[in-house]
Amino acid sequence: MSNFDHIKTLATPIDVQLRWSDQDVNGHVNNARILTLLEEARIRATKQWMDAVPGSSGLRRVVRALNTSFDREVHYGKETTVWVWVPKIGRTSFVFAHLLSQNDHPCVYLEITMVVTDADTGRPKPHDAAYRQILEVHAGPAFSHSPD
Repeated sequence: MSNFDHIKTLATPIDVQLRWSDQDVNGHVNNARILTLLEEARIRATKQWMDAVPGSSGLRRVVRALNTSFDREVHYGKETTVWVWVPKIGRTSFVFAHLLSQNDHPCVYLEITMVVTDADTGRPKPHDAAYRQILEVHAGPAFSHSPD
């Protein structure tokens, strides 16, 4: 059983616009383009949460790992929403979750681990209290897939 309905109650919804050119020769949106769409949704959600674009001010963070599950094809012309939230918060890192849905059906799930680093040394740095609080406001469980 999927927990998609629960995710929708706590995640930040970001509507994304697909382009005709996002499709590949197989007639669906190219997987690399999907990752770009998910990145855009993450940036827009972060801007809503912190009223700043990541990298323009504040903490420096880098991608440590990403894991993507492509469960359904994504097609041009359908209503497309990316749900963004934080399923895990560590001492110096956290995980962004992204769930792309079309017409209210989960299609792609991405977890990306971000590490907060010191701007001078580039070494991992613990979250300060204010940043941790922002992350906690947007916390929730990881998406659980259900077989179709």
